[in-house]
Amino acid sequence: MTPNDKRTFVDALKLAHKTARQPLPEPDVMGVFWKQLEPYPLDAVLRAISCHVAMSEFAPTPAALLKHLPRESDGRPDANEAWAIALRSRDERDTVVWTQECAEAFAIALPVLEGGDEVGARMAFKAAYERTVERARAECRPAQWITSLGHDPDLREAVVTEAVRSGRLALTHAQAIVPALAAPVDSFDAKVAESNLARLRALVGGIPSAREKLDRIRAAHAARDAAATADAKDLAAARVAEYLTAHA
Repeated sequence: MTPNDKRTFVDALKLAHKTARQPLPEPDVMGVFWKQLEPYPLDAVLRAISCHVAMSEFAPTPAALLKHLPRESDGRPDANEAWAIALRSRDERDTVVWTQECAEAFAIALPVLEGGDEVGARMAFKAAYERTVERARAECRPAQWITSLGHDPDLREAVVTEAVRSGRLALTHAQAIVPALAAPVDSFDAKVAESNLARLRALVGGIPSAREKLDRIRAAHAARDAAATADAKDLAAARVAEYLTAHA
C-alpha cells in the first residue's frame, strides 16, 4: 500500500471493528496494523479484511489479517520473472524497472554469467534472490521498484508506461522520467516540452546505468567480505599468540 491508500484502509478497518461492536484501536496500534500490512497491495488487504469479517465474530488483528494474505502477494516477482527482468539490464539501450533484491541478486550472478555459465548464473541468482526477498519480508519491508534508464528513448517510454500500468511505478515518478506522460496532447506547450526534455537529459546523465549500479553493489560486497576476512585473520593471529604465550 501507499500513503494515499491509508484513508481507504482505515475506513475498511473501522467498518470491520464496528461490525464486531469494537472501537477502532488507538493510533499507536493502528501504526502496528499499517506497518504489518503496508507491504501488500490495497486490494489484497481489503479482501483480507472482508474475509475476516465473514469468518470471525471478533475484531481483526494484524496476525488474523496476515493469515488471509499470501506472502507472494506483496508485489515482488518470483525468481523466474526476476531473472528475466535482470537479463534485460545487460543491454544498455533498454530501461529496466526492477526491485532492489533483483539488482543485488544479479550483481552476485553476473560474474558467473559473464564466464559463460548461464545455468550456473541462474542458479546463483535464484538462491541470492530468494534469500534477500525472504529477509525483506521477515523485516516487513515493502517492495521498492527502482528504475535504471537505458539510452533508447522509445524503449524507455514503453517500459516506464508498462510499469505504471502494472502498478510498479507511481505516475508522478514516471512523469519525471518520461515527459510525454505528463500531459494530454491538446495541452502541448513547446516551451514546457523543451524544459522537460532538458530535465530528462539531466536525469539520465545523473542516474548510473544498470552495469554501474551492479559494479557498485559488487564493490560494496567485496569490501564487506574483505573486512570480514581481515577481522577473521586478526582474530586468528590473536588466538595463536594467546596460545603460544600460554604454552611458552
